[in-house]
Amino acid sequence: MTITHHSLAVDGGDLPLTIARHGRDGAAVVIVPSAFGVGPDLEAQMEEIAADAGLVVSMDPFFRSDPGPAPYEDMKRVIARIQTIDRRESYDDVRTVIDWARAESGRSVVVVGICFGGPFALLAAADRLADGVVTWHGSRMDNYLERVSEMHCPMRLHFGGADPFVPMEAVDAVRRAFADHRDVEIVVHDGATHGFSHRGAKAAYDERAETAGMTSVRELARHA
Repeated sequence: MTITHHSLAVDGGDLPLTIARHGRDGAAVVIVPSAFGVGPDLEAQMEEIAADAGLVVSMDPFFRSDPGPAPYEDMKRVIARIQTIDRRESYDDVRTVIDWARAESGRSVVVVGICFGGPFALLAAADRLADGVVTWHGSRMDNYLERVSEMHCPMRLHFGGADPFVPMEAVDAVRRAFADHRDVEIVVHDGATHGFSHRGAKAAYDERAETAGMTSVRELARHA
């Protein structure tokens, strides 16, 4: 299996997609990456997830102004991306990718939000676009809880217990909001910091937390 690339016509240009597929019968998985974009470590994770999914696709949310992956060491570039991106436009892109993945695979769709991508996964659930949601160290998710009553798909939300950008107050707000949702699991990984899923970020990577997050994606891909 190899990684392939495709593009979708959207407002402002052609949205680049990174795709992995292995001919499996599972759900399609749409990944909204962190502000670092789609680097080699995420591509490797996509290939692993494809062992259980019908299709795995990620997008470049920053293609209009700053395309391609950013090095984990270049925080100035990443912060600029987050500060300048049009989130409404980006969510329109996410919707387009979900629609494409559903049509391409003919299957249900699991949306994975990584860091910056976390809120988009919640919105997709609220808009009934996602049949399952997984987040890894999703940021600002506590700002998107007013529509929790509209979210009815299975969710697996993974946080780092030592994440300085997602404090436990924010995690607790998420936990309270989903308290009555039986198929929402909120997992806090003791000692894990922000970016725990990024294999290429040596200071942040936490194998135990990343493995748990990957397992959640693969399980939902098999059963969503």
